[in-house]
Amino acid sequence: MRISFPSPAPTLGDDIEEALRSVAQELGYSREQLLRVIVREWLEQNAYLPVLDQNDEGEADGNP
Repeated sequence: MRISFPSPAPTLGDDIEEALRSVAQELGYSREQLLRVIVREWLEQNAYLPVLDQNDEGEADGNP
């Protein structure tokens, strides 16, 4: 089953949006890029996604 999300993304509350803007600006990411990184890292840390390593050529290899 595929879940669709409304676009544009809903706001997460003023305090969270301000924190996202601050971190995104600091790292040079867009809001969407930062949210993607945050969600991916959470999913990897909680074993919902395999952890990906970057090799020298920039290709991702799955970690067993």
